[in-house]
Amino acid sequence: MFVARIHFSIALIGSLLPSTSLAQRLEDADYAKPGYSSRFVRGSMTPLVAPGKVIHVSAESGKDSNPGTADAPLRSLDAARDAVRLHHGKLPSGGIEVRIGPGIYRLSKSLTFGPEDSGTREAPIVWRGADRSKVILSGGTLLDSTDFQKADSAELDPQLHPDARGKLWSIVVTGKAGDDLRSTDGKSRFISMDGHMLGVARWPNTGYHHIGEILDPGPATRHLPPGKKPPEYSRENPTGGRFRFRETLSTAVNDEFLRTGRMWVEGYPHNDWYFQREPVGRIEDGTVQLLRHTRYCVEDHIKSMPRRVRLVNVLAELDQPGEWYFDEKGGRLIVWPTPGFDPSKSRVTIPEGPPLVALRNTSHLTLRDLTFENTGDVAITIDGGHQNLIAASTIRNGLGRGVRIEGGTRNGITGCDFHDLFSAFSIRGGDFKSLERCYHFATNNRIHDCRLRGYGVVGLDGVGLRFAHNLLHDMNGAVSFKTADLLMEYNEFFNIGYEMGDFNVAYTGAQWHTMGNVLRYNFVHHLLEPGGHPVCPFRNDDGGAGLKIFGNVFYRAGRCAAQFHGPANTLQNNISLEAPVFWWTLKRPITEAGVSREWDDLARFGRDLPKGDKGDFLHNLESRIGEDAWNRSPWQDQYPELRRFIRSNPFAQTLCCVERNYASGCREPFHIHGGDGTVRGMEDKRTGTFADLPKEGVFELPHPITLDAFRDIEALDFRFAAGFSPMEGFAPIPFDRIGLRKDSFRTSVPDRTTYRSATYEKFEKDRGGRYQPEKVNARYPTPSYLR
Repeated sequence: MFVARIHFSIALIGSLLPSTSLAQRLEDADYAKPGYSSRFVRGSMTPLVAPGKVIHVSAESGKDSNPGTADAPLRSLDAARDAVRLHHGKLPSGGIEVRIGPGIYRLSKSLTFGPEDSGTREAPIVWRGADRSKVILSGGTLLDSTDFQKADSAELDPQLHPDARGKLWSIVVTGKAGDDLRSTDGKSRFISMDGHMLGVARWPNTGYHHIGEILDPGPATRHLPPGKKPPEYSRENPTGGRFRFRETLSTAVNDEFLRTGRMWVEGYPHNDWYFQREPVGRIEDGTVQLLRHTRYCVEDHIKSMPRRVRLVNVLAELDQPGEWYFDEKGGRLIVWPTPGFDPSKSRVTIPEGPPLVALRNTSHLTLRDLTFENTGDVAITIDGGHQNLIAASTIRNGLGRGVRIEGGTRNGITGCDFHDLFSAFSIRGGDFKSLERCYHFATNNRIHDCRLRGYGVVGLDGVGLRFAHNLLHDMNGAVSFKTADLLMEYNEFFNIGYEMGDFNVAYTGAQWHTMGNVLRYNFVHHLLEPGGHPVCPFRNDDGGAGLKIFGNVFYRAGRCAAQFHGPANTLQNNISLEAPVFWWTLKRPITEAGVSREWDDLARFGRDLPKGDKGDFLHNLESRIGEDAWNRSPWQDQYPELRRFIRSNPFAQTLCCVERNYASGCREPFHIHGGDGTVRGMEDKRTGTFADLPKEGVFELPHPITLDAFRDIEALDFRFAAGFSPMEGFAPIPFDRIGLRKDSFRTSVPDRTTYRSATYEKFEKDRGGRYQPEKVNARYPTPSYLR
């Protein structure tokens, strides 16, 4: 019934959208105004006030029987929390500060806060470390380092890499700690040594080797019809794909797998944008077979670069400091320690366990100047509540995520450093049906060296979020958002996605409800794609709607400035330098017959593909905002363009606006791809023309600009040079405000001229775009323990 209603509306295309006036022009855009962010910022944080009472804690000299004074501090965080609770309902003016002294606070269970631990706006509760680098909240299992012994034995030596002999240490690990080191579930395992995260031995150490010959692609599950199951498998009867490496696989690895049966393949056996970790089922005479089906199978369909994978959990390849291996049969952890290892002093921990801190429906509670480390799935959780804050802290060395915020209003993260985690944080809040904003935020954070490949190192979901003044660099994952009314501004991104193709630092897609998302005043530089599929800064993929890209600066940021081919997206007032394409889009149906076919094609969901799968636009839209919600308040009032493009043509660039942009070094201002957006379709060489874009939009080629229009290219200072006059109507870009900034929670910042100049110099001769393994490997950051 609903589809029939839409088909009736298609006949109105000509009368509903007779001109370009419905596309949002720059002069009409609220997001182009300096004060656009005020509603996100106003009242976002509890004011900083002098505390009315201070409770002292010391892991080194305290006792829980003490009164919590400076001379007689408490010892545990639990005791401090209970002391604060004594003041619940009668907080002193200025609130309470729990001042935590230097030391390591080991938490085997979560330090949990509830409503009774809340403050007020005038009397907040602040948990504050005396020194961020010396106040450490640690999870995981601490090993007794004095039990480490040199790993020399006649039995072990023949199994080792020649470089490792005489350099390894070992310790027996049993019980739950041993279980945490086993790879029975296929998840990556790590240990922490003296504050550094160490990975298991692999081949090769950096980057990947290459699949030379695919003998059998194996079964894939991505497009299985509903109800159909993949083939069964077992250790004795593996069914996955089979291949041989281009590089020589040593007989020692072959022999080791016969002994252990415990290795994994990691990398990109099919798509450059889909990192996989798959168990090995068999290694025989140099042929590797995966244990089971995979999402996409093993296939070499991208002609410009080979499939890239590595073997993981390989004792024979333990050949450099910072690698380890767990001998499951003997229960021995074997480590090549980091420089400075001392069994009498070093700390070796197996990260795992529940959240270190859990806030549940608290308000006006701040955690600041702390280090959180050695965690399991997540380090800190905030569920519900109002104006809770994680600030000026370091979150590191975790198996999973750093922080998870779920629900509530005006909860945030500011001035923090995230590294050596799987992902940094996720934030969710607000309500799509009512468009109630949460106004959560993440500001002034530094995020680097996270392990997730692709989208979701930062995950944003909901209505009314702000992501601002963050610095993200040196990793292969970045930001994904499934939001409405997101403001992403003043962020800097560089050296991200260097091993991936088809990647973006800020990604959304395949949704029509993602309206009013604004990406403005960001600086993206040195996205050096490895080859294969395009890399670019910002993308609204698979026909997604509602993205506003305004006032950003892109320098050597992949193949283009932005990608989108769905409705109501804008690309305005940006500067793109040294990218071959400015806007990458797809040729989409713009005739009545073509649009009608797209509506009919939705019937395959629930028949050939699962209901709610990517591309099931109507179902997914109504699941989020409610049936027919675009025709009534609040959606019709706040985002009337949603109703307009649904009643017109939601499958093309309807209501899009591309105008008043600058580009330099651009060979193809608009690339209108003639194939579809599938993996194979991206290899299609056909292109479209301007005539393939809908009339209900504004599409203006970028204006040329030269590099001498800017102050200092080598220092990456892209403020306009003195004497340069921008085009009429081009709004100023506040370039000097982009990136980290000093404030009450981040008292020092890296010197921009220094690190930007160093980045320019490092990558000056690395142009990207053509696969060169040695150049890709040079983009990996040096491990922290070797810097």
